[in-house]
Amino acid sequence: MKKSNRKVLIAVLVLLTGVGFLIYRGLANTSVYYMTVSELKTSALGMKLGADQAVRVGGLVLDGDIDYNQRDLVLRFSIKDEKNPQQIIAALYNGAKPDSFEPEIEALLEGTYDREKNLFLADTLLVKCPSKYESDPKNKQEVGQ
Repeated sequence: MKKSNRKVLIAVLVLLTGVGFLIYRGLANTSVYYMTVSELKTSALGMKLGADQAVRVGGLVLDGDIDYNQRDLVLRFSIKDEKNPQQIIAALYNGAKPDSFEPEIEALLEGTYDREKNLFLADTLLVKCPSKYESDPKNKQEVGQ
């Protein structure tokens, strides 16, 4: 093999190795598990999650357990499992409270779970739009007739 071909081959291998490493790191940092409250608290996979491992959890916001400090932008609340309402997790979110955030609305949190304190430290908080924004099925039938 010529010296110039060898240099090109080495450069291509170094480039491919670098790109492969960047892809691996990108996927490792953005891939997280999605679980319900019950799964996070009781499943084998939920039990294995470390306190620093990112996870997404979905549940219903518990009525009467919302505390929002608007000055410091700290939102404390609890979520419960939709199918298993006795399974509850306390949550802490630093940021602005979403406008549609209210009791019994479906919330999706992304962050870390401290099993010892039963506290979910949320980096991201998303809420499902309330049904008041959905159209009335009766109106759809009348329009279609």
